Amino acid sequence: RSRYLKAFRETMLLHPSFNVPHFEHRLAAIFTWAESGDSAACAVPAYGKPPMSKQDLARDIFFSNAKSGSVARPAAAPGGGPPSSGSNSNAPKPTLSFFSAACSAFALGSLVSRDEDPSPDLPPSASSPGSGSETSGTPAMLFALSEQALQLFEKTAAYDLDSVIAMILQVLYMLHEGGMSVAQSVFPSVGKMVNVARMMGLAMDPDEFPGTYNLFEAETRRRVWWEVYYYDLFVADAMGHPPLIADNTHTTRLPADVEEDKFTPSCMSLPHPEGTHGDMSSVYFGLKLR
Repeated sequence: RSRYLKAFRETMLLHPSFNVPHFEHRLAAIFTWAESGDSAACAVPAYGKPPMSKQDLARDIFFSNAKSGSVARPAAAPGGGPPSSGSNSNAPKPTLSFFSAACSAFALGSLVSRDEDPSPDLPPSASSPGSGSETSGTPAMLFALSEQALQLFEKTAAYDLDSVIAMILQVLYMLHEGGMSVAQSVFPSVGKMVNVARMMGLAMDPDEFPGTYNLFEAETRRRVWWEVYYYDLFVADAMGHPPLIADNTHTTRLPADVEEDKFTPSCMSLPHPEGTHGDMSSVYFGLKLR
């Protein structure tokens, strides 16, 4: 996992369409929840019912039709952490859209790390014939899992930023993988991504809706829109077609240069980069867009 994350992080330095440190923090919370699913937090009986198993808890979180105000189960911690019996019932739960984005991130990391080291050392269980584990961490398997999760999410929920981020990472994976036809896979995927982004209002600057988005959400929406714009232009040019997004059809401002590690959802002001040290990916992103 750490090897895939390292490769993913290095790749995203050239494609910083979202805050990667915050994304990794949410990933860590998901794994903490998964690895402690049978702990005391999950063993709290609800309305006299027996404790939920890890599998039942996952099904309840990912496939439940309960409304956001429901208190039928302990609410999950923000960012996808383990449920807490004392949490607010409106606390966000892990979603299939973020799970899809996470799988795409690991697929990309697996692909990049494989390219850097074609024959990594694998544990015996992963390399023994017939064990069934030889494909458990392959790029293709992780990418397929991302696609399946996103398809299910699209049938059960409204699009959110995580779903667009998942689409962006899927396109980046397909372009990096190189074996898939741009005309058959990437080009249609970018077209869908553009339409979903427009439908979500990403083409309009968040400042046009005062009080709707906090600073972190506003900057995330700007970044995601401009990455969608970038891929629309890039892939359309590769295919010899005009892009779908015309220059006079959106008002979203260019994203700001920020210090990635210090920019969190709780920030009330933008932490601008100081000097040339540290992560300068957001600065590069702005220059690339210009």
